[in-house]
Amino acid sequence: MRDALLAHAPLILLLQGQHIFEEMPRGASPSHVSFKDVETRDWSVADQKAHEHFVTLLVETNSRSRKLAQDIVDEIESVLDSASLALDGHRLVNLRLTFWSVVRERNGENFGATLKFRAATEPL
Repeated sequence: MRDALLAHAPLILLLQGQHIFEEMPRGASPSHVSFKDVETRDWSVADQKAHEHFVTLLVETNSRSRKLAQDIVDEIESVLDSASLALDGHRLVNLRLTFWSVVRERNGENFGATLKFRAATEPL
């Protein structure tokens, strides 16, 4: 997921650089995307093992306007929703954006967003 986001020029332009992190470094750029939680559940049927994964992404911006956060959400959705990503040892059945919220950050000034994706996978 991170590689697909890093390869998307419009998103990198909005973030003013490749500010997409699996683990937030100290002093990270004010506008960035980070992976937060990944929750996995069994999704097997009688003859096929499968899993569903819920992935949460966080967006933080340096903008007092909701527009930048919403534009970043739109670009992330355009890259990942229904993407056919390659996985080691598994097949991605589908990947969908199931929830997003654009909100004012705790500092009371800037806007950020939370996105939640659901991925269904099967072992090869």
